Amino acid sequence: MELTKEQMENLKSFLLETFAFTEEQNDAMDKQIPMTQKLFESILERCNELGSAADKIFYRLLRDYPDLTDVYGQKLEKELDEKYPDTELPEETPEERQAAWERLWARIRAEFGEDAI
Repeated sequence: MELTKEQMENLKSFLLETFAFTEEQNDAMDKQIPMTQKLFESILERCNELGSAADKIFYRLLRDYPDLTDVYGQKLEKELDEKYPDTELPEETPEERQAAWERLWARIRAEFGEDAI
């Protein structure tokens, strides 16, 4: 039996989630236990280690946990400020920030389908 491209992608995602993450991370992603900030960040870090193979998981977490995403973004911004104090990031208006999110969502939909977000 030959798998379709979509079935193959689903199988890859299943295997990745099953074997590349800890049991606790999997339980949090499956909403069997609460997603904490610490777990959220550990999963995102693991996604970054895994690269593009984990994009679906990475983007799903960003979408499903906007409050945790905001805290994570603020933490990254603070780390960048401390590491590169002379670098000025331009201020964003709420409209620019919304437009940036919409561009990201459009890219996710283009890559993973309309029901991805």
